[in-house]
Amino acid sequence: MPALFLTRRLAIVFLALALGSCGFRLAGTASLPPELSQIHLTTTEFNKRQRDVLLQRLRLAGAEIVAEANDQAVQLRVRLLTLPDRRLVTSASNGKIIERVTRGLEFSLKDADGKPLLPAKTLQRQKDIVLNDDNLLSSDVERKNVVEDLEAALFNQLIFQLQRL
Repeated sequence: MPALFLTRRLAIVFLALALGSCGFRLAGTASLPPELSQIHLTTTEFNKRQRDVLLQRLRLAGAEIVAEANDQAVQLRVRLLTLPDRRLVTSASNGKIIERVTRGLEFSLKDADGKPLLPAKTLQRQKDIVLNDDNLLSSDVERKNVVEDLEAALFNQLIFQLQRL
């Protein structure tokens, strides 16, 4: 019995070492490069909830957000773009509408001296949603959920772009 217990423990330790040595990481646990350990964040066209979500995402990636620019903090400028929704299909028979909701994120990254680390880039995400013209409350909730999902996806894309630096 003790030999079986010891064998299992050794197998678990071996697997943990093998996964760690090959670079395996759980999704969402990747960290930013060391030069991005301090970030001075400037946001445009963000509301408080959106800014808080982005700050949380940056902190989870390992960044320290500083309130004032200093000689060690990189400068990250982020602007949220609300692009007009496009109506794709309208059905008079059942009141269903299909709209394409699009959001964008413009960002640039400069070092503490103001030299560009990443040129200005624009990320964009879109999703088609089915709305019910007869149930406006449900349609508003659906649109709100889709917009929040798109924003979260854009913030994740931003973190991915920063990790590639």
